[in-house]
Amino acid sequence: MSTVFFADVLGFSEMASAPGAEPAVDALADLARLSAGDLLARHLSPSAGWGGRYGLSDSMFLVAEDPASACAAAAEFCFSLAFYNSGLSSAVLVRGAIASGEVRAAPPLFPETGRANLVGEAVVRAVLLEKSGAKGPRLLVSAEVAEAVRGTQVGWLLQPLGAAEELLWLLPPDPAAADGDMIAAVAQAAVGLFERHRGESRVAAHYVGYLDLVTRALLRLRGWNAVVADAALRHTGLERVRERLEDRAIVARLEELGL
Repeated sequence: MSTVFFADVLGFSEMASAPGAEPAVDALADLARLSAGDLLARHLSPSAGWGGRYGLSDSMFLVAEDPASACAAAAEFCFSLAFYNSGLSSAVLVRGAIASGEVRAAPPLFPETGRANLVGEAVVRAVLLEKSGAKGPRLLVSAEVAEAVRGTQVGWLLQPLGAAEELLWLLPPDPAAADGDMIAAVAQAAVGLFERHRGESRVAAHYVGYLDLVTRALLRLRGWNAVVADAALRHTGLERVRERLEDRAIVARLEELGL
């Protein structure tokens, strides 16, 4: 049995539909450059526990033997990507899912564009899971993956989300490594994305979902270390968007956070 992490670029269909598909081309170029650089490469490399890596268009598949290692590396990749983009005017974010089951390598259809292909139950389930549930840059995990990591260090990131569970990737797999300044930078970027795109019907729901993730992660962090959580809260800008949010659950969390 293997564990598959499947992810693709959030809002890529909208990017690809633009004239000349330039936003999509730029997003892929940014992701390729970042995944080869020091910031993200360590989370995508074999040293992070990945035994196989496959890419097609905006989609990536990474295969590992250990579910906990896969979850930790995937969560750190999502955070590092978001942190890097927090200082940029446009963001490349991913949405992903992790499932365990049978995985087999297969010959590529066209060897000039790839060296291997990937098939199996876990691949199919990861793809279907990524397409399910609420909008936003989620990192969803199947039931068997959640069960496998629940008793490990990374288990503190788990939270139910409808029929599945997700990893609150805004937080680190090791709670002692939580950095309030870095978390605040990502949260502040999520606020900015919501403010810039809330009138755009095709993508606005993704950024509402991003704020939903941010507020739940900050509440989880406060339960572990209120000092770090409150230090992060002071610099998120979340108070600016409270009156513009229609999602009552997010508003209730903002109230619980004292905003």
